[in-house]
Amino acid sequence: MIRFLCLLLLWACAKVGPPAGGPVDQAPPAVVAHTPAADAVEVPLDAPVELLFSEAMDRSRTQAALFLSPLSPIEPDWQGRRLRLRFPQGLQPGQTYVITLGTGARDLRGNPLPQSFTLAFATGPRLDQGRIGGRVFSRHQPAAGAHVLAYGLNRGQRRLLADLPDYRTQAGNDGGYAFSRLPAGPYRLVAFADADADQTWDPGEALALPSLDLDLGDADSLRAGDLDLFAAPGPLRLERVQALDQQRLLFLFGQEVDPAQVLLEIAGLPVEFLYQLPPDRRKLYARTAPQEAGRAYPLGRLEIAGQSPEWGEPVRGVGRPDQTPPALAVTRPAAGGILAPQDTLLLIFSEAMVHAELGEVWVADDSAQTPAGRWSWQGPAVLAFAPQAPWTPGTYQLRGRTAGLRDLAGLGLRDSLFALSFAAAPLDCRLGGQVHPPARAPVWVGAQGPEQNYQVQADPEGRFLFADLPPGAYRLYAFADLNLNQQQDRGILEPFAPSEPYTCLPEALTLAAGAAREDLELELDAP
Repeated sequence: MIRFLCLLLLWACAKVGPPAGGPVDQAPPAVVAHTPAADAVEVPLDAPVELLFSEAMDRSRTQAALFLSPLSPIEPDWQGRRLRLRFPQGLQPGQTYVITLGTGARDLRGNPLPQSFTLAFATGPRLDQGRIGGRVFSRHQPAAGAHVLAYGLNRGQRRLLADLPDYRTQAGNDGGYAFSRLPAGPYRLVAFADADADQTWDPGEALALPSLDLDLGDADSLRAGDLDLFAAPGPLRLERVQALDQQRLLFLFGQEVDPAQVLLEIAGLPVEFLYQLPPDRRKLYARTAPQEAGRAYPLGRLEIAGQSPEWGEPVRGVGRPDQTPPALAVTRPAAGGILAPQDTLLLIFSEAMVHAELGEVWVADDSAQTPAGRWSWQGPAVLAFAPQAPWTPGTYQLRGRTAGLRDLAGLGLRDSLFALSFAAAPLDCRLGGQVHPPARAPVWVGAQGPEQNYQVQADPEGRFLFADLPPGAYRLYAFADLNLNQQQDRGILEPFAPSEPYTCLPEALTLAAGAAREDLELELDAP
């Protein structure tokens, strides 16, 4: 009997979990059925509301991505792949309801819903017919998963992100979003990137403010201006201070900082200089005099652009010397990248280096070239090579020696040789088109390339042209320069001030050598 129970227990354990082997599930989930039917009217106040998924879902993440408009309490009840929504206060008569499931919903493998799902129904004889759609971008890239909130302004003054919105959804993979079945009235939109996935905006999280409010008629379908996420200025947070070795401190901030704007004094510990290592501008490094192990060094002064982040703990000194050899962390261009004829090469190291004179760096062999030019230091950890003559179009394979390079502790690089591979391309590509409608203010059009951002001003009719571009992939965007400062202004959250109108093409434009696209159109909200 005992032997039989053991065998039974082993058989049960072997059955736990999904079967081993086979392809990993990468198919996105979908809502395959729902009750009530889409756009149903005269729905009974006690009718069930259910969503049936194509596969088992991550219940907590799916519930977190579920939004109901107008806002009212709901209680989720899962039965396998079926999600039933219960309304403790019941459905209200004569009301249009919109259930939105955002792209934060996930299946058990973590695959997201590719686009937000919306189900509208009404308990009265008609549905509200208004619709607002648009897109959200971040650094001119589609901002998939961004939360978009809509506030009805006919209820008086609303505080964006502080008051509960009337409607909310999430942007899809292409940055697109839509609010459907809205009642007529004025609306103001706002978007944010929910970095900590708590469904609310927190200071430090990127947000996007609208350029204008929308006045929606009974059956209008309005295109909202594109929303551009940016890091909103707020209280500067110092998140961590750490002694990396006896002469190097790391300061980690909650947002990007500029070393040129930093004033740092540490009691009993002279600071020799400050620097950063691209691309993370939230990290600031301080080279100090030698520290005493275990000694507490209070921060005497830390001020950045007029702000003094709170930090009550002293820096705890270490006596450990730097024993980690430096490394070549980043090259620009990256392997396989493209250079313009006049561009410089950049070598970015993992820490500050001794700025010694360099001997011969390039290594000549059968597979590598040795270009003539000049080496120079452009920062504590950035070494640049400017060619003596413009790069001739073609591919390059370069090898260099690092034997003469040392960090500030005198340590040589981990590798004595480095290799670069890239292509030099002629500046023979063109991008052009027109911005609609022509704005009363100057319109700047940008083309964000793989290594550089280009900007030109459109003419009074909205026409623009980028000539002499290298081949590559470009993101095209535009903004109306209302205050004539030649910069894109993103508005103010509180007290609210609108952003300057902005738009962006949702897809990148890839240009081969000699290619031209001069039929492009950008739609910009008229200021």
